Amino acid sequence: MADDEILVKVEGVAKKYCKDLKRSLRYGLQELAGELFLRQNPPTDLRRYEFWALQDVNFELRRGEAFGIIGVNGSGKTTLLKIMQGLLKPTTGRVTMRGRVGALISLGAGFQPLLTGRENIYVNASILKIPHRQVDQRMDDILAFADIGDFIDAPIKTYSSGMRGRLGFAIATHLMDPDILLLDEVLATGDWKFKDRCFRRMEQIVSSGATVVFVSHLVPKVEKFCNRAMLLHKGMVKGVGPATEICQMYHDLPEIEVPPHPKERRRKLAKMLRQSPEMMAFANNGDTPETEDSQFEPQTNIDFLEVELCDAQGNNPKVFHTLDTLVVCIQFVLNPWPENVEIVVQFLTPGDEISVSHFPVVFPLTSHATPPESPPPVVERLPASAADGEPVCINCTIPQLLLRAGKYRVSVTVTPEEEGDKSRSQSRLTESATISVRDKPLEDGNAQDGPKKSPGLVYMPANWQLTTLAKMQESTGTLH
Repeated sequence: MADDEILVKVEGVAKKYCKDLKRSLRYGLQELAGELFLRQNPPTDLRRYEFWALQDVNFELRRGEAFGIIGVNGSGKTTLLKIMQGLLKPTTGRVTMRGRVGALISLGAGFQPLLTGRENIYVNASILKIPHRQVDQRMDDILAFADIGDFIDAPIKTYSSGMRGRLGFAIATHLMDPDILLLDEVLATGDWKFKDRCFRRMEQIVSSGATVVFVSHLVPKVEKFCNRAMLLHKGMVKGVGPATEICQMYHDLPEIEVPPHPKERRRKLAKMLRQSPEMMAFANNGDTPETEDSQFEPQTNIDFLEVELCDAQGNNPKVFHTLDTLVVCIQFVLNPWPENVEIVVQFLTPGDEISVSHFPVVFPLTSHATPPESPPPVVERLPASAADGEPVCINCTIPQLLLRAGKYRVSVTVTPEEEGDKSRSQSRLTESATISVRDKPLEDGNAQDGPKKSPGLVYMPANWQLTTLAKMQESTGTLH
């Protein structure tokens, strides 16, 4: 087969669903009858309660390509992979797959829970029409990669999600030599060592001439592993091209999801407490409600006022650039003062996939507080005139923002600390803000001093030198 042979061809694929179950069954029967007796294609117009999960998806994949599909939740990524595997029929369009297809779309899909892991390997081989002799030859490789030990002879129902993911990936990538490998969020479980082993195996498969279609929310991994990518958004293709450019388009989407705001969670909790009979009785007569957890109630009330992201001039720009100065301005109220308060500032990728950076610090607040002897570092105390309940302002200044282009979540956690306190998490509260980072802008067509556009999360400045080995040894005094 030629290296430039097209293995996957998706032409005008669209898929619609119905939100109402009864109507969905009725529409399905109507379409089935139309196809069987009248030779009619399914209607392309939306009927009542219907919506498009995918619309007009087109792309081609050649041998040896690593193709990433990214997008926010509900954008149609898994639906597209199921259509490519043949599990779903598209409403319109067609998919052409040339060669043997290996797939791991749903974690643990195809496993029989009452059978052992070893028995499930043979069952999967039978479905794929792989000879028993070939399975025996590859069994050692499968077991070595899965690395689940003696559990291979235990029923699948006793496996953890990570163990099922290990075995499923090992079967999909070792049981046969696929020409096309479809992977959907298979690296969502498992430790970092196993994930690293999976990516090495995927690189081996691509090097052998196979094509890998990789669906994931791990955008940095897609950017690193894939040479091309596609961005799906609300069922429509927003772009197909080099992985770096498509990942940047993903970061530019305004609908990037962030975790629920902590204030909203606190408002819901306060509403629940107000509706609780025990809390109402406490409010009416001042008696402490008798609950098993009352002894663990936090002694310090925390209320965030604001978390702002400012530049060196104190402005609040919508976009920061790599190497800019960033000031995280934190304002909150503590009533009464604890002895110490720990502040943690974290930078996380969208979806909290990766913690890029972590800044902890401890502030002694009361005059008799004893500063900790070990890190995090301790900074100055509050003025003696500060009163309980008075707003506190803390600035965390980062002289040079070393993050590369993308969207990140800045999480700020405040934890009061008392001497001998064993229930710190009872009083801990978190606030967050979103920061957009871009590459350094161009001036007169030339880039400013700073990073060029390339994959990665963090910019690390480096100096390069080109010389001969003899010159290097001469300059370092190691010439013999």
